[in-house]
Amino acid sequence: MKRLNHSESLIFYDGVQIFVGDDQFGGKFICLLTDRSEQTDKYLCAPISLFGIHDFLQGKLDLREVFENPEIDELFRIEVVAENFFDMPALPIPVAQVPPEWLPDYGFFLRPEKPPDVKVLQEAMSRKRVVIQCKLDPPEARREAKISAESLAQAIKLIQRLVKHAFRRSIRNLSKTMREKLGSPENHELEVLAFSTGGSFTVFMQSPVPPNLLGHVEISQAFEAIDRVVELSIKPTEAAQKVAELGPHFAGTYKDLLKFISDTDTPFEYEWATPDKRTSSGQITVSQAIPLYNAISEKIDIGVETVKFIGKLTKVDEKTKTWRLTSEEDQKEISGSSEIELAGLVIETQRYEFICEERFEEERASGREITKLYLKSFRPL
Repeated sequence: MKRLNHSESLIFYDGVQIFVGDDQFGGKFICLLTDRSEQTDKYLCAPISLFGIHDFLQGKLDLREVFENPEIDELFRIEVVAENFFDMPALPIPVAQVPPEWLPDYGFFLRPEKPPDVKVLQEAMSRKRVVIQCKLDPPEARREAKISAESLAQAIKLIQRLVKHAFRRSIRNLSKTMREKLGSPENHELEVLAFSTGGSFTVFMQSPVPPNLLGHVEISQAFEAIDRVVELSIKPTEAAQKVAELGPHFAGTYKDLLKFISDTDTPFEYEWATPDKRTSSGQITVSQAIPLYNAISEKIDIGVETVKFIGKLTKVDEKTKTWRLTSEEDQKEISGSSEIELAGLVIETQRYEFICEERFEEERASGREITKLYLKSFRPL
């Protein structure tokens, strides 16, 4: 009979929830708490290889997969009496006989806890900027210090877009004056500082502006919003809801990032720090990216954002289905295309309410993201 000994606790919450165990033959097991009483704690244990443990500890392996498809077609049951985690008899149990309530939920990936990177904090303090370190681990970087130029460019572009849309969403409820003041690109565009290698390909970027007199850097609001989404990576349904709260443009970009991670087999990890010594970090593994992408794709309200304008038309072209309107809110001229007929619209004298879809599209030549408006409906006022 196998006898297990506790090797390492992985999750502790009012007792050991998950731990790594060893048997007398050197075999490894992931053990999951299933029942608890005053006298004993009962665990379900799955045999696992060193490679499997490595993937699980790195957040690359779903805990449900460990127990549903064990590397040996057999699981084991142990009892811990009086918190004695040593020399525990392991009783075999066929996988088919395991009650469903003993199994963990789908999509549970261990999120490794790492101490803050001192270099990131030092850079933020010395430069007096928010500094973000992004680690990319594509297949080519695992063999030598290199990364595809196309993958690198795509990753940086996606990170910048994600920060931009998170930032714009964070200031959405401010006054018009404050939105105009903070909405300029200098408050959300990032500057690339340096590259480094060592197990993965690392990009350092910084905010373009220093803190205000109170020590606050506006772009940190965007990183905080991204943190709230990424920390739900092991809970796809909740993550999709949080993504939806940040708006269609953020959602579309986040989907693109998840697709990039999955398609290129490139886990993504980041850490950011502020000059006042605040730090935070997050990661998305390839295994997490796929269920996250699917969960977000099921949200029917993700894709484009609906916006409303009130004002008078200064131009209408029925043939090309284009229009231009002066907004009453800020007296700025707004132009776009139409997906409906424009016949009968009156310029300069009639006020209208325009309901449009706002879409971000990429220019082929420059790769720059541009905003386009598409008229969906209108009514005279």
